[in-house]
Amino acid sequence: MNTQPDGSGPLIQVIGMGMEGGALGQAARAALAQAELIIGSATHLAAVPTSSAEKQPYPSPMSGLPDLLRANAQRRIAILASGDPLFFGIGSTLLRQFSPKQLVFHPNVSSIQVAFARLGRPWQNAQWVSLHGRPLASLRSALQGNRLYALLTDRDSSPAAIARILVEAGFSESGIWVAEDLGSAQERFRDFQAAELAEATMDFSPLNVMLLETRGPGGLLPEFPGIPDERFSTGAEPGKGLLSKREVRLSILSLLAPRAREIGWDVGAGCGGVSVEWARWNPQGEVYAIEFHPERLEHLGINRARFGVVSNLRIIAGRAPGAFTELPDPHAVFIGGSSGSLGEMLEAVWSRLMPGGRLVASAVTEDSRGICTPSSATARRNGRN
Repeated sequence: MNTQPDGSGPLIQVIGMGMEGGALGQAARAALAQAELIIGSATHLAAVPTSSAEKQPYPSPMSGLPDLLRANAQRRIAILASGDPLFFGIGSTLLRQFSPKQLVFHPNVSSIQVAFARLGRPWQNAQWVSLHGRPLASLRSALQGNRLYALLTDRDSSPAAIARILVEAGFSESGIWVAEDLGSAQERFRDFQAAELAEATMDFSPLNVMLLETRGPGGLLPEFPGIPDERFSTGAEPGKGLLSKREVRLSILSLLAPRAREIGWDVGAGCGGVSVEWARWNPQGEVYAIEFHPERLEHLGINRARFGVVSNLRIIAGRAPGAFTELPDPHAVFIGGSSGSLGEMLEAVWSRLMPGGRLVASAVTEDSRGICTPSSATARRNGRN
């Protein structure tokens, strides 16, 4: 039986194939030789020497992989992956379903490493962005001037589409390198300027990674907290509309003090001034923007895409506090709009706020200020800020 000595479950060998299907270490070669079931892509399976092991392609959809592995728990299993399985690879998927004690990883050279070797430049300072299975607009949340980036792409993030985003952001002079089919006889490594590639109609292999260096004036995407008011879509003239103004927005965020992996609520988000900045400067947090007004929701969606915070800003169409029901408990909450129900909202938030959480509320009128004061006292008694 293929289990851990303590009986904790199946032992699965996860093998990074590297470039050109070779250069496997001794332990990886031994795992392949002993495997009774080998799972991988068609390309990787074809690169494995003929053996007595059964070969199976990845299930489609990939969500069926854990069931396939559990159904074969009595067998010695090897999973074939690209490069380092723990770097934007299948390792993350497996670790959501299996204990680290059930998995043995055999990393190899990644496609990004090879791309930088072809370019002949160090890559320790490059910023990594995975667009594989992610919205292309999420690239906007990472772009800043005079930076070196490494991009993992898919069919929906073509080189020309990425170049167009660079041009739109004011980086039309950027250098782009497209590495296709690395390690194969069809390998190509080509360089372009963003403005040139944005207009190109040439074909690229879907098996590509990209390197880019931002050049040009930029200035259209924020590089520091305090997005100018006129950059937001509000339906009114630039800088106007239902939007927390820049100076107020920064004060709110400083009090919220967002941290990585925290949950935040922006209640009465309007057009998204606070929630967009919150999500952009805390990319490892998750922000829920609650708004019910249809026009404001439209502009909230526009701003979410415009600033690239499509991965960690969730738009919740509904009225508070009823809209709180399905949300995860927050670590930080901003109440920007209450429609006359501030007291009810405060009570609802206090009942859900995590220990040590932060609550910031906008009090425009004296009545609102009076409502906030008792809740602040309650917060202090509860050990919250």
